[in-house]
Amino acid sequence: MKNNYSISSEKRPKSSELQKLFNQTSWAKKRTLVGIQTLLENTRIFVTIRKNNILIGYGRAISDGIYRALIDDIVIDENYQNKGLGKNILNILLEKLNGVDEIFLNTGEHLEVYYEKFGFEQAKCLTMKLKKNI
Repeated sequence: MKNNYSISSEKRPKSSELQKLFNQTSWAKKRTLVGIQTLLENTRIFVTIRKNNILIGYGRAISDGIYRALIDDIVIDENYQNKGLGKNILNILLEKLNGVDEIFLNTGEHLEVYYEKFGFEQAKCLTMKLKKNI
């Protein structure tokens, strides 16, 4: 990759360096080191991007490998956004999920148009979430 970027789907990041990226988001900044470590231990499909050995991008997929997959937690360091790094992560994840029947993606409405460029469309179904404290 150009500009001293290195990309990997094999070397997991440390929970502390991933927490630094998550802390830049509105949706993952409350994640704990213990929780992030568990996330990393239980994630088979992931992509990291580093510059000069510093983690600047991450994304993962949760999948059974054949019927369903969920792409989640794509995050790029705020100093490296809008350089195509998220696109690289997404393309690699999609390549790794090739052959899976249905691939889902959680995102904010403001990114809907961006993900449409990759072939995603708004699902014609109702997604439900288990309420905590029922």
